[in-house]
Amino acid sequence: MGNERVLEGQFALITGASRGIGRAIAGSFAAAGCNIAIASRSPEASAAAAAEIGGHSGVRTIGIGADVSRQESVEELFRELGAWSMGRLDVLVNNAGYPFQPEIWNTPLDATPAGNLRPWHMDVFETDAMGSLYCTFEALSLMMAHRYGSIIFISSTPALQGSQGSPYTMAKAAILGLMKDVARQYGEFNIRANALTLGSIQTPATYENFDPALREAIARETPLQRWGKPEEVGKAAVFLASENSSFITGQTLVVDGGILRR
Repeated sequence: MGNERVLEGQFALITGASRGIGRAIAGSFAAAGCNIAIASRSPEASAAAAAEIGGHSGVRTIGIGADVSRQESVEELFRELGAWSMGRLDVLVNNAGYPFQPEIWNTPLDATPAGNLRPWHMDVFETDAMGSLYCTFEALSLMMAHRYGSIIFISSTPALQGSQGSPYTMAKAAILGLMKDVARQYGEFNIRANALTLGSIQTPATYENFDPALREAIARETPLQRWGKPEEVGKAAVFLASENSSFITGQTLVVDGGILRR
C-alpha cells in the first residue's frame, strides 16, 4: 500500500488517539488522505495531536475531549463530530482502552483482593467494551444513512489465548463478540466490522513498565524477535478501513509478530 491515499476524502473517528497506538493509527489514516477526528479524555491533548497531524498531512482534523466509558460523553462527542463532518462518518476505530495497570495485569484471579474484584473488572470493561459499544451505537446511524462504513475494534491477544490479568482479558474478549455481532447484522448496509488483536506493541504505556530483561524475553517470544511498532498497527488499520479489504468482515487480524500461529 505504501503511501497510496486509499482513504482520500473520507472521515474517520479514532478514540484514544492523542498518543500511542491511537496516535499512530491517526497518522497513518491522515497519510492515506483521511480527515481525522481524534478523541481522548483530554481536550487539550486531542487538539494538539489533531493540529500536528493536520499540519503534516493537509487533511482536515479536529480534536475532541471525551470519556468513552460514559454514554452521555459519547453522545456529546458524536454531536461535535457530526457538526464537523456534516453528518458523515466512514470509519470508526474503537481504540480507547483502560490505562495499563501492572497491579491489575499481574494479579491472578485467586489473588485479587475481594474488594477489588468488581472495580478492577468493571473499570476496564466500561472503558474498553462499553466504550466500544457506545461509540459503535452512535456510529451505526451515520453509516447506515450512507450505506457505507468500516468499524475497527482494537483487541489484544489475551482475548484469544488467555492471560492472568482477567479484567483485561474479559474486556478484550467482549470486544471480539461485539465485532462479530456488528458484522453479522449490518453487512446489508455495506458496513464492515473487523478487529485488530494486538500482541506486544512498543508504546510507553506498556514497554516502559517492564524491566530490560523482561522486554528482551517478550521480544524473543516472537518469530520476528522484536516488539511491534505502533506504526505497523496503523498500516494494518488502514488496510481494514480501505477498499483493499472490501470483502473482509467479521474477522480478527492478529498483529503480534507471529506468536499466535494456530
